[in-house]
This record gives sequence, C-alpha cells and structure tokens, in this order.
Amino acid sequence: MAWLLNVLLPGAGLIIRRREWLGFSLALVFGINGNVVLAGRLIAPAAIPAWLTLIATGLTCVSWVSAQVLLRRQNLLLAHRAEGVSVALREVTSALAYDDRAAARLALESGFAMDDENAELHMLRARLCEMEGDDDGMRAACHGVLKFGRDGPHGEQASRLLTRRGP
Repeated sequence: MAWLLNVLLPGAGLIIRRREWLGFSLALVFGINGNVVLAGRLIAPAAIPAWLTLIATGLTCVSWVSAQVLLRRQNLLLAHRAEGVSVALREVTSALAYDDRAAARLALESGFAMDDENAELHMLRARLCEMEGDDDGMRAACHGVLKFGRDGPHGEQASRLLTRRGP
C-alpha cells in the first residue's frame, strides 16, 4: 500500500513508514515543481521561461526517483529492525525462563534500541521489574504496554498487573 501511494504521490509512502519530514519535504518539492512544469508546458508556456520549466522538470524527476529509492531503503531498514527485535524478544524470554536477569536486561536494552514502541518488549520489561521487585519500573513498563498495545494481547495483562499492584 505504501509503495503504491509513494508512486502516485512521492513522499506519501515515506510518511506512512515513519519518515514524516523526509516524506513531506519530497512531496512538497514534487508538488511545487510539478505545478511549474504543468504551467510551463500546458497552461501558460509563453509566461514561464523555458529554463525554469526545464529545471522544474529535473527537480520533479529527481524528487520522484528519490522518494522511490528512499522508500525501498526504509522498507529494508524496517524489515531488518523487525528481525532484530524478534531476536531480542526470544533472548529476553529465554533469559527470563532461566532467571538470568542480567542477560534479560541486556537483551531488553538492545530490543528497545531498535524499537522503543514494541508492546511485547514493554511487557517483558514489566515482568523483569516485577521479578526484581521494582514496582516503579514495572508500572512504567505497564504504562508503555498500554500506550503502544492497549488492544493487543499484552494490554489485558498489563491492566491486570497495574490493578493488582496499584496505579
């Protein structure tokens, strides 16, 4: 879906893929220069200098191609990040199963470095904090779960944990 939107309106796909300012900038460059090209070639060719139409054509093409290349790059980055978060989740789960809190904390840190909006990582952090007796950390992690995944499978767990321990 993002690629189709990006083909039709360069930069829009980047906005969807969490590169808002870059996508907005490319869409703005494409839109302004595209209008100059349309005006210079179809609407009022006598009023707009040929050199301006030529420069606008080049900038329009460059912005379109740049948006496609940057979206492809962003998609690869997000796929790589998702794979890294998946590995971190497995490591944290395994470390918690063996009660290796240091390894769990290290894996959580690497997971949060890749994606700090992952509700499952926040839930695992809440479990770790609960094991360590850190009520403040557990509450903060549960609030993170509710912020990023209230409707997901961990939202109910976090709500129960918060009501059991207090707000």
